[in-house]
Formats: sequence, structure tokens, C-alpha cells
Amino acid sequence: MDRRTLLYVFGLTSVSVIMPKQALAAGKVAVANPGESRFAFGSEAQAKATSCKVSNDDSGGACTIFEMNALPRSGPFLHVHHREDEWYYVLSGQFLFRAADEEHNLLTGGSIWLPRGIPHVWANAATTEGKLILMCQPGGFEKFFDEMGNTPMEKKSPDVMRSLMAKYGMEMLGPPIFASSWMRQHS
Repeated sequence: MDRRTLLYVFGLTSVSVIMPKQALAAGKVAVANPGESRFAFGSEAQAKATSCKVSNDDSGGACTIFEMNALPRSGPFLHVHHREDEWYYVLSGQFLFRAADEEHNLLTGGSIWLPRGIPHVWANAATTEGKLILMCQPGGFEKFFDEMGNTPMEKKSPDVMRSLMAKYGMEMLGPPIFASSWMRQHS
């Protein structure tokens, strides 16, 4: 896929209207090759799981964009963001999103916009690894992923995750869609 097609697919050609002036004035090009991350995560595993393709610094604070690898039948806790809007694009796999009282099954090529303030949860519903693009607006969300990645697996209890989420302007509201899978991975 060429650059122009990619920008069209992700809708970034129209993002300039909503970007802060400092992001537009920065005028710096940011390139992330396959397998590269624009943010230096403290954990190699986290860098692989949520590779940062556009960092907060790259965008002048306007957004952060990730390429996320999602294990089968896994996803975050039910939560709400008080700081960020999120946009997801399915690169591969089958994902179940629950937002407020709606449920959406998204396949490759599907996307969903989740404004701040709307409780949501998602999961890779497939039996194979899936891949998403996530854009958070405004930027800075890489710091949450970095701290989460630096938390040892055996310490990622629901209470620890609740506290970490609160630190970054989120509120944990309930379990992941596949709670039993999460507990097996984190016990």
C-alpha cells in the first residue's frame, strides 16, 4: 500500500483540521519502519505488543498512534477515558467492541471511534493473534503503556491495573470480555 492510500485509509488527511497549531508548526517528519517504535518503551515485550508509530513528541501533543498485537481472546478491562478519544482500525483478526450499550464485531478493515467519556471494552475474539491500529487524541498515551509494560506480570492484579489506569485519567469499570483468559495470563 502506498503512502497516499495509507493516509486516506486512516483518515489522517483530514486530521490537520483538529491538530493543535504547535503540531502543524513543528513541521517534522516522523518515520517508523516495520518493527520499529518511535517511543523507547522500558520493556521489550511492551514495545512489541504496542509499537508506537507516532509519538506525542512527533505530533506536538496532538495524538499518539500504535500498532497493537492482541493475543487470542484477550483485551483490556471495561473502562472509560476522561482524557483521550480513541480510534481503532482492525489490521487483521476479529474484534468485539462494546461501547456504552452497543456491541460491534469488527473484521479486517473495520474501525471504531470511541470518544472520551464512553465506557468501553474490546477483545480479540479470534483463536489467533490479531492486530489493530490505535490512535489516541491528544497524545501521551504511550506513557500508560510504558508503565504497564514495566509492571511485572505477576503484579498485574485488577487492583494494580485500577490504580495505574486512574493515574492516566481512566476509570476501571469491570472485567475484560474474556476475564478467565486474562486471569490465566496474569496469575
